[in-house]
Amino acid sequence: MSDGRHLILDLYDCEPASLDDYDKLEEWLRAALLMANATILRIIGEKFKPQGVTLLALLAESHASIHTWPEIGYAAVDLYTCGNTTNTQKAADFLSCKLKAGKVEQKDLQ
Repeated sequence: MSDGRHLILDLYDCEPASLDDYDKLEEWLRAALLMANATILRIIGEKFKPQGVTLLALLAESHASIHTWPEIGYAAVDLYTCGNTTNTQKAADFLSCKLKAGKVEQKDLQ
């Protein structure tokens, strides 16, 4: 049995400009993961045309991702960590706040 936590966020009614800002999203993802005490190995991503961003963070503890759809104000966030050294809820709360999500649906899988 895995000792991981898989936290999935569906963020609705987010600020569209932030959802399309690659640099800001990368900065926020990095800050969120550091707050969660995760060990970031690498962050890669893609800025799509005409809009949207995908970021993937490789962590020593596993991974994190953000996928955005600015045209509908939506972001999908996936935070998966193994062990008990991270606090992904801190990262989730930070990202939800920064993206100004009007509605947050959270699934927590153990």
